Amino acid sequence: MENRLIDLIEQLEEILDRGTKVPLTGKIMVDEEVVLEILDGIRSVLPEEIRQANLVLADRDRLMEDARNEGQRIVDRAQKQAEQLIQENEIVAQSRAYAEDIARKAQQYSRDVKLGALKYSDDLLHDVEKKLEETFKAVKSSRDELNVMARWDERIQNNLDD
Repeated sequence: MENRLIDLIEQLEEILDRGTKVPLTGKIMVDEEVVLEILDGIRSVLPEEIRQANLVLADRDRLMEDARNEGQRIVDRAQKQAEQLIQENEIVAQSRAYAEDIARKAQQYSRDVKLGALKYSDDLLHDVEKKLEETFKAVKSSRDELNVMARWDERIQNNLDD
């Protein structure tokens, strides 16, 4: 879908590049119908970009849940190992220290995985945000250019009518 959006923006740029230059103004004239068609295409693609952003959010939530579950499994396993060590009549102090170390490492691992998932999700959302900003800027620029061309065309018509 990203390629479709980029293609539409490139088509719009190409139309603007090929537009008829209005002498002494730095302005161009383009086929309004073609530009509006492309803008409609961009509007139809944007909901897909937003859907993809929602998928990224869902993926982030899934990753966070997986990290929590994995962390809990590790903590549970550590507790079981600690209980087994105590039941096997090893030195109680060593058993506790070992179990606490495993639990601490498991909790740290869980935090690390969660932070990694958050960072990954944030990076993906940041990329989507940048793409959407670029798209909105391109659309805004195109609309501004069309408005300028429309005003210029209106002036030319008024001058011709006079």
